[in-house]
Amino acid sequence: MNKRKEKVKTNKTINYILLLLLFITGFFLGFLFNSSSQTEDSNTFTQSRLKGYVYINPLIDFESVQSAKVGEIVKLESELKRYISQKTTEYTKSNVTHISVYYKDLNSGAWIGVNEEEKFAPASLLKLPVMIAVYKISESNPSFLTNKIQFEKEDIAMTQNIDPKLHLEEGKEYTIDELVDRIIRYSDNDSLTAILDTISYEQLVEIYSELGLPNPYERDSIDTLSVKEYASFFRILYNASYLNKDMSEKALKLLSTTEYDEGLASGIPSDVKIANKFGERENLDDLTLARKQLHDCGIVYHSSKPYILCVMTKGASFNSLQAVLKDISKIVYEKVDTK
Repeated sequence: MNKRKEKVKTNKTINYILLLLLFITGFFLGFLFNSSSQTEDSNTFTQSRLKGYVYINPLIDFESVQSAKVGEIVKLESELKRYISQKTTEYTKSNVTHISVYYKDLNSGAWIGVNEEEKFAPASLLKLPVMIAVYKISESNPSFLTNKIQFEKEDIAMTQNIDPKLHLEEGKEYTIDELVDRIIRYSDNDSLTAILDTISYEQLVEIYSELGLPNPYERDSIDTLSVKEYASFFRILYNASYLNKDMSEKALKLLSTTEYDEGLASGIPSDVKIANKFGERENLDDLTLARKQLHDCGIVYHSSKPYILCVMTKGASFNSLQAVLKDISKIVYEKVDTK
């Protein structure tokens, strides 16, 4: 009887030892897995977080470093590459020398790019972060948007090839909210100048710093952004991760009223909403075929598959560049709509 008890006791001890070994092994393997996952994540994703807090670390933007290489999105990438290669290879015929595209599925988070790291002059695209900076100020100072400014025409004005449909009147007062409406809806440079007189340099560039983007207002800056970088502004608005929900909604609602409809908007059905901003620039000192630039970037509110699409172009003819914006928008929408 004593031998049987000793044998049972020995078996229990062995079982305890085996369970302990299994626990230690599982813990160790889990540690190794988590360590490798953290290393992989840090190399695979980029994050931007809001500064100035002690106890929280708010996430502003989150994006994978590598583009998606799975499913239907690969077919879209191939089709875009073929189109871009044809246009830029035959540049003397097409009048188009450079095309960059960024596409992001807002449901899955998957994205693709073609020449997405190439730099362009953002031009009027920079009016979007100005709007974001103004709305950020108004979150802590709600009366800021109702402040009035008397418009005085400057002797040297910024030229625009795509002329605004409405212009500010000399000597008339406008609220900051009205001026923001005009820089987005009509891309009006006079309204932009008036707004820039009301906000500080630090307030304007803070958004670039917090998103980890190059600051185009720095003296040593070459004033360039890529489609992938610029798309960050639309991601943070869609996710309401920088402005609060009300201001993010206000911003995208205003962007959905832009008067320019010859670019991305012309490549999708008229009943599909798009919140977008365009930019154009011409370098008269550049004697090459790449002297003109035209860009369009926004969110296309497809009924079931909303997406971000940004296209930047260079060439010799604004009409040719507009045609490229339309073609690419159409290619993307038709591919998305058939999925």
